[in-house]
Amino acid sequence: MDGHGLHHMRTRMCVTEGLEPFPARSIKMRMFDYLMYGVGFFAPLALLPQIFQIYSTKSSVGVSLLTWVLLSISSALWTIYGAVHKDNHILFASGSMIVFHLTVIIGLLIY
Repeated sequence: MDGHGLHHMRTRMCVTEGLEPFPARSIKMRMFDYLMYGVGFFAPLALLPQIFQIYSTKSSVGVSLLTWVLLSISSALWTIYGAVHKDNHILFASGSMIVFHLTVIIGLLIY
């Protein structure tokens, strides 16, 4: 997908009066769009310290299995949403989150 090929949501926003097209016309909004793409890429990496802690200490004391299961269900739903709407950014970010959530869940079940 090139930088201008957009998914359904942005297309709908463009046809609705008063909303920004993509890429945004103003430099501030365009920069914010790109910032959020970066957030989508780097946010899953925030889970790495939890993963390293579980696997390096071989202990999951104080880590809630229910929380991580619910987070993985949420990410799975976002992944499905991204796939259905052909939104590669949501698909990549939520798919990455699922991998990390499942890594934590497996660590919780093992340790």
